[in-house]
Amino acid sequence: MMRVMHLQLHYVIQNSLDMMIEYLHGKLHSKNKSNVVIDVNGVGYLCNITSSTYDQCPQAGELISLLIHFSVTENSQELFGFHDEKERTMFKMLIGISGIGPKTAIAMLSNISPQEFKKRIISSEVSMLTAVPGIGPKTAKRIIIELKDKFIKMSDDDLPIEEGSGGSLAQIEASDALALLGFKSKDIQHVLDSIVESDGLDKTENLIRKALKLLN
Repeated sequence: MMRVMHLQLHYVIQNSLDMMIEYLHGKLHSKNKSNVVIDVNGVGYLCNITSSTYDQCPQAGELISLLIHFSVTENSQELFGFHDEKERTMFKMLIGISGIGPKTAIAMLSNISPQEFKKRIISSEVSMLTAVPGIGPKTAKRIIIELKDKFIKMSDDDLPIEEGSGGSLAQIEASDALALLGFKSKDIQHVLDSIVESDGLDKTENLIRKALKLLN
């Protein structure tokens, strides 16, 4: 009984924390190919990252924003940071497969873009997956089976964006800023979606400026 209660509590904590930490914005304290430390109001957050996210990082001392996945297990709590929603969504799809943990998913995405990863999965390229430490032929084939059909239904350059994810980091930041000004969440989302649909993605400040014209 105690074991069941512990597992239920762990599930609640995992899902609550994952929803609470959507992104981190602060000063880049340090970085390497595996992780970065972001200083947010004097608190340093260590985030595991992919190589592509590392390539997008600014120099130490400059401001940085990363989308976050907070992984909680019985023995650890870890942050995983991503420079865009496509990479984070791909990461979440991978860890949703039995036997694939966050560190393995990060390793898979570290040497290849999400778009290229998708194309190789569709091509059933087992060798790409088995090149990752800890991934054998059986696991590689299971990954392909679970993801291939989902990817085939998508256009060449698109990846699924989780419903309710809020889109790009710029959209998330713009939405938060507009909410602080007192606008309703439903109105904010509708306006931001229409702006992105008509004008494409833009910087946070430009999205806010355009949204204010439509909301006022």
